[in-house]
Amino acid sequence: FKLKAINTKMGNSASGSRPGPKKTAKKAAGKNSGVNFAAVRADLKELMNAPEWDDGSYAPLLIRLGWHSSGTYDNSDKSGGSNGATMRHLPEKDDPENVGLEKGREILEPIKAKYPNLSYADLWVLAAYVAIEVTGGPVIEFEPGRTDKAASKAVKPGRLPEAEHGLGQGLDDNGRINGWENLADHIRNVFGRMGITDQETVALVCGGHVYGRCHPDLSGYAGAWVEEPTKFSNEYAADLVGDEWMYVEHGTTVNGEPIPEETRPAEGKRQYMTKWEPSELGKIENANATNYPPGKYKVVDEEYVNVRRTHQTDSVIIDQPVFETVVTVISTRKFGNGVRGQLDVGGWISIVSSNGEEQLMERVGDLEIVSAKYRVLSGAGPQAKVYDATPATKDEFEGMESVGVLNVREIQLSDFHILESEDKSVEIFARIEGGEYDSKYVPVLLQSVGAIFERIQPGYNETPRKAIKKLEVRYQMMLPSDMIFLWDPEFRVHVEKYAEDEELLKRDFGAAFKKLTQLGFDGCPGMKIS
Repeated sequence: FKLKAINTKMGNSASGSRPGPKKTAKKAAGKNSGVNFAAVRADLKELMNAPEWDDGSYAPLLIRLGWHSSGTYDNSDKSGGSNGATMRHLPEKDDPENVGLEKGREILEPIKAKYPNLSYADLWVLAAYVAIEVTGGPVIEFEPGRTDKAASKAVKPGRLPEAEHGLGQGLDDNGRINGWENLADHIRNVFGRMGITDQETVALVCGGHVYGRCHPDLSGYAGAWVEEPTKFSNEYAADLVGDEWMYVEHGTTVNGEPIPEETRPAEGKRQYMTKWEPSELGKIENANATNYPPGKYKVVDEEYVNVRRTHQTDSVIIDQPVFETVVTVISTRKFGNGVRGQLDVGGWISIVSSNGEEQLMERVGDLEIVSAKYRVLSGAGPQAKVYDATPATKDEFEGMESVGVLNVREIQLSDFHILESEDKSVEIFARIEGGEYDSKYVPVLLQSVGAIFERIQPGYNETPRKAIKKLEVRYQMMLPSDMIFLWDPEFRVHVEKYAEDEELLKRDFGAAFKKLTQLGFDGCPGMKIS
């Protein structure tokens, strides 16, 4: 499938691989001689957590890399497979089904450099095993000894599954894309080329597609298969048979409303998503910031609301508080038809959607500022001026002379004074506790410049919040090549078993994934590493 690097794709596994000559095993053993695989595994575990990457983890990306490097195997001539790491070479690395995997190869380069005797082929497979293990999946015994092969051994595109292969136009009376039987045959033939049974195929897909998500800018498809795309489970199987799915295209609308962007495929692509209807929240006429004064606000959007670094809609997302989360908004502004609020802990949250049509937050209490440690916001240092007293009015403040500027980044603040204007906007001052300017006052928020400080909340922003890509899954998707496992009765019987028994899936997925990654490779005698 054409999935982003964070996504896993259908892999392939086969039985009946023919053992290579003994000299091949000896050569492979020599290639990896002196490699401390326990240290490699530890380094790989350290690599997995990646807040800047989709869903905060590289694990799905590395599972897909190991899968795709193995899934090219052809049992008829023993070509392809994990033994060779030929995805480094053209034309294999430019296979449309491998889009985004260059990132997976890139992030493993420092480990390859640290262990020069370690082959890429072994590294990619071991990285996938570790990724599965750290996300709660089966622990797979690793057998080293794979070698790296030349560009002449690279596999031409066409061996990996395609998400819409053989499909026609339109739907049948059951909502299935016409020609789905052709796609089911394609999937069965791809896996069968490697000697894989229906049961093993379903185990691989049900275990593999709990990881990652698709992106329209890469694969053309959009969304995650499951609600927790970095955790092993049987949710894919359970949801496939238990949820209600609707067919969607890029321009699909429901009651005149476009489907959510989260599961809206690119032009020309087709997929399925969990049944959806537009929000029942009514439109808001003439949204104005004065109608949304500072205070305590609760998320009333059915799922979550984005918090961005700045008020700009293209600013990076630093948090996504979910339904009924209560936050403190210290300032509100109207931008176009939308209303956004600045949080006491940093960032801007949408109160009214940018088009002015949906209320995302509800005011549930008056503004309360708590004594705590505060941090000077980036770029706001020159505004952190110190005063002998706090002003009683805005006019009085304009005539006050500062006695200095804070030269520390973090400071304890208390005794907050809130000056409210007729338009309900506020300016906030606080007393400094400790340090050079103990008991003097500093502005926390000025309408002319915005917030100067952000409150440091333990467990949330001890260091300034970084951009996140860990996205809450509001709506799930399935590709046409996923839906055939529901529609084809011979596939479905196995899906239903895994939907009922997660431990069975965990066992069978582990066995099938190991088989997949050893196609065309017989390992090195006596070298098995748990």
